[in-house]
Amino acid sequence: MKTILAVAAAAAIGFGFAASPTNAATALYATEPAAQQACGADEVIWVDLDKGRFYHKGQASYAKSNNGGYACLKAAHAQYREGHE
Repeated sequence: MKTILAVAAAAAIGFGFAASPTNAATALYATEPAAQQACGADEVIWVDLDKGRFYHKGQASYAKSNNGGYACLKAAHAQYREGHE
């Protein structure tokens, strides 16, 4: 029975069904204005997916990577580490 439950849980994750809200991926936006509209009062940051880090506007790595996107700070903070420069 435990094996069946483990396989079902793995299949659910594989198909994109999150077991809890903490497993949800952070929404990324292609443009800063789109992120600002979605974030409202929350700070817009840049997520570098290759490094698994996020950067604040004003940091040298903000919007510099080819594999990343804009996101809301509160959502990104739960999934990525803050980049320090």
